[in-house]
Amino acid sequence: MIQITPLNISLLCIGPLLCLLSLSQNANAAKVVVIESYHQGYQWDQEYSRAINDTLSPLHDVSYFEMDTKRIPKEQFGERADLAWKYIQSQVPQLVILADDNAVNLLHQRLNDSLIPVVYLGVNMNPRAYHLNEHKRFTGVIERPLLRRSLLLVQRILPQTIHRKILVLFDQGVTSDSAAEYISKQHSSILGDIEVNLVQLSQLADWQQQVLKAKKQGYNAIVVALYHTVRDAENRSVDADQLLKWISEHTPVPNFGFWGFSVSAEGNIGGYVLDGYHHGKIAANMALKILAGDKPENIFPVTDDLGKYMFSQQGLARWNISLPKDIEKNTLWVE
Repeated sequence: MIQITPLNISLLCIGPLLCLLSLSQNANAAKVVVIESYHQGYQWDQEYSRAINDTLSPLHDVSYFEMDTKRIPKEQFGERADLAWKYIQSQVPQLVILADDNAVNLLHQRLNDSLIPVVYLGVNMNPRAYHLNEHKRFTGVIERPLLRRSLLLVQRILPQTIHRKILVLFDQGVTSDSAAEYISKQHSSILGDIEVNLVQLSQLADWQQQVLKAKKQGYNAIVVALYHTVRDAENRSVDADQLLKWISEHTPVPNFGFWGFSVSAEGNIGGYVLDGYHHGKIAANMALKILAGDKPENIFPVTDDLGKYMFSQQGLARWNISLPKDIEKNTLWVE
């Protein structure tokens, strides 16, 4: 014999309610496809993906496609874009997130024609160059290197000299082309007492030579910006982490970075850097609004200009650099 008590009644009532709630959540779940320009081994992708997953899952079904354009030759970009488009069609998503310039450049027109809402992130080019301003179902996050804050930081922590000279190194990838162009237009009017020379190199031997002779050329510091599309003498993709480690071990002057993924004990010693997680969070919140019924054209694109101080204690010790107290207390330490 089963005795009915108030507790039993409560459990009997709660059980169906939980089931109905679960069914309701599943019914509201949307499919979201993220097209990565790069790959999950790239820390930038890991950071923004974690933000997207934290924000959209488990309420929504999020899947990823890696275009891998940091490592494959440019001649294969079109083929990868076709595969990405087939993946989107197979998933029938309610929303697509295009991550970084290559995915946007190669897929924006097909997605605009498909009427699928799109949120983009990591775009370094002017969105008008991709005609995104003409696409009503598109919105997103624009990425800009934090040049001014970075140079002000380097100015404060380097030894005082009459004239400071900084070398900024980029590879020759699509993202680097856009970021380098932006910096070239900005830096001349930022700090009159710092000479900034921006160099783009595609070959490993050129990178190594440029780093080794930096001090002889009068540089006080190097900013190792983007270095993920460098190729060796046999035209093979160079392992980006190994290249950064080599620079850290061989540079004759301190090496700083613009992006958080480059800072470590075996990489750049630090800087005022862009945060991939924060960047992805902005895009994911835009996606949530659209999935809840907002129209993309009513969500204005934003520029992510919020960085953070990030340093390696080992890196600073190697160069005998001390941070000012106001910066030290706001620094995220990494090893």
